[in-house]
Amino acid sequence: MAADLIRSPAVRLLHARQDHAICLRLAASYRHRVAAGETDQREAHAWALGLARRWRLLATELSQPRASP
Repeated sequence: MAADLIRSPAVRLLHARQDHAICLRLAASYRHRVAAGETDQREAHAWALGLARRWRLLATELSQPRASP
């Protein structure tokens, strides 16, 4: 968590967007495997989609301008 304090907001936003993209690619890979008949990958697909949603929400939050006190 200390690393989050050191990284700039722009870097945190970049990393959140990159992680979101990685999770979407991972979910697509699992979806492809499910379509090929590997039905045991459904849970992994849902997990990857859930992570992608969390990263997207964090990226959205980080991209919002902060109100100054």
